[in-house]
Amino acid sequence: MDNKTGNERGFTVFNAIAAIVIIVGLAGATAYYFRSRNVTFTNDAQVQQLVSPVNARVGGFLKEIRFKEFQDIKAGDTLAIIDQTDLLIQRDLAAAGLEDALAGRSVASSSLNTIANTQTVSAANIEETKARLWNAKENYNRYKDLLALQSVTQQQFDQVKSEYESLKARYTSLESAGKGSLLSTSEARKRLQVNDAAIKRAKANLAAAEQNLKYSIILAPCDGIAGRKNINEGQLVQPGQSIVAIVDDQQKWVNANFKEKQMEYVKVGAEVEIKIDAIPDRVFHGKVESIAGATGAVFSLVPTDNSTGNFVKVQQRVPVRIAFLDNNSADLLQKIRAGMNAEVYLKRD
Repeated sequence: MDNKTGNERGFTVFNAIAAIVIIVGLAGATAYYFRSRNVTFTNDAQVQQLVSPVNARVGGFLKEIRFKEFQDIKAGDTLAIIDQTDLLIQRDLAAAGLEDALAGRSVASSSLNTIANTQTVSAANIEETKARLWNAKENYNRYKDLLALQSVTQQQFDQVKSEYESLKARYTSLESAGKGSLLSTSEARKRLQVNDAAIKRAKANLAAAEQNLKYSIILAPCDGIAGRKNINEGQLVQPGQSIVAIVDDQQKWVNANFKEKQMEYVKVGAEVEIKIDAIPDRVFHGKVESIAGATGAVFSLVPTDNSTGNFVKVQQRVPVRIAFLDNNSADLLQKIRAGMNAEVYLKRD
């Protein structure tokens, strides 16, 4: 009788516990049902941050490396230094090229001044000879008339004629020399333009060499956390080679991929609740910042093409960018890392 009573009591307790479990389960299911009717939910979401790659802009051997893996970095910090020996030589060569171009221009300018002075003297000689030629021509005409009247001897006439023809030939020669002087002046001006172009080219080469010297000191472009360190001192790096990647710590957001049937309720500016798997029991607040113009499949490297085979309808997802609001805890936001999984709850209007 006692055994039977004990069994009945045990059965009663079991039934009571089972009833409580069923009631709690039904309550949870009911709450989830009513909650899901008013909330759009997705667990296909991840935290995102900007990753800034730092690349070498000049080639050379790494002289110093001043960062460690996963180290906090501030914008402007020196990350690495490339040996400057070859770059200094290139700068000195560029500086010498500029001095050479400046000297060449000085010589060309001096030549132009010399030619200009010669041209001035030549013009004066032409004017003088022209005046003397006019006088000789007048004398020639007078003596020609006097010879016809036999007032002068043939010798006197021949002497005047000879002087006239000599001055005429000299005037022609001086005119030709004047034209040659003009051509020389034009050539000298063009040579001066060539020297000016050479100076600009030399200045550009010097500026590029000096800039390359600055590029040999690799600086952090932003605040953040350094990524993996895959370089060593003494290693030869090439222009464009990756030095390190810095995770920008100034901006974080969530990329949530909602199903296409959920997009009816997703609007820009809508507020959401965010749960991060790595920080349980904490709710972050955000808002929809932007919505992609296409589904994620369209942005894939090999988009699906349903016209090439049997069609199977698969519900697509649309990427949505969600920004964290300012009322979130700054300390908790610092704990969030790019790539962490998240759950997003959007309350329907």
